[in-house]
Amino acid sequence: MRANRLVLVVLLVVVLALWSAEGLKALKVMKVRRRAWRTRPCADLPEELLEQMFGRLSVGVLSAFSHTLQLVPGPQNLTCPSGTRLGTKGAPRTPVNFLSLSPWAYRISHDPARYPRFLPEAYCLCRGCLMGPNREESEQYRSTPVYIPTAVLRRTGSCVGGRHSYVESYVSVPVGCTCVPAVQDAHRLSNKQSKAQKRTN
Repeated sequence: MRANRLVLVVLLVVVLALWSAEGLKALKVMKVRRRAWRTRPCADLPEELLEQMFGRLSVGVLSAFSHTLQLVPGPQNLTCPSGTRLGTKGAPRTPVNFLSLSPWAYRISHDPARYPRFLPEAYCLCRGCLMGPNREESEQYRSTPVYIPTAVLRRTGSCVGGRHSYVESYVSVPVGCTCVPAVQDAHRLSNKQSKAQKRTN
């Protein structure tokens, strides 16, 4: 009789232990599900705060540059103005970027994870440079972009207090184009200089 009771007590203890272990697992799963259900998406920082942070970060070069641009929205079919004469005195004033020997235009770069989200970027309109008397394109020179290092705010993957966090980052932004000797001409020039140095030595 006592042995039967002892067996029943042991079985009851084992059943309770198993039941409590399964119950703890179920509670943990419920807690995890509740936490997952309660999580909210990370919101972006207010525009005014991002503007203040960027204002402290930038030295003003890019912000001044971007505010002075008169960009036309939408795609522009601009081509190299080779052989075109510049306007006369009565014509409207031509922008500097079209007067250059290496003319350029602007496109807008958009990145939602960066502030400023929209950045103007210059791109060269000609492969060569307009070196001829009537602004004909010369293949002895090539148009190449000019870059400036620019501070921006870059969104990180972390969420602090329900808001995205941003860190300081640097990007190279093309701001115009200039003329440089073509690669073959640059090699010839360096060969001539090295030969001249050998002669003087």
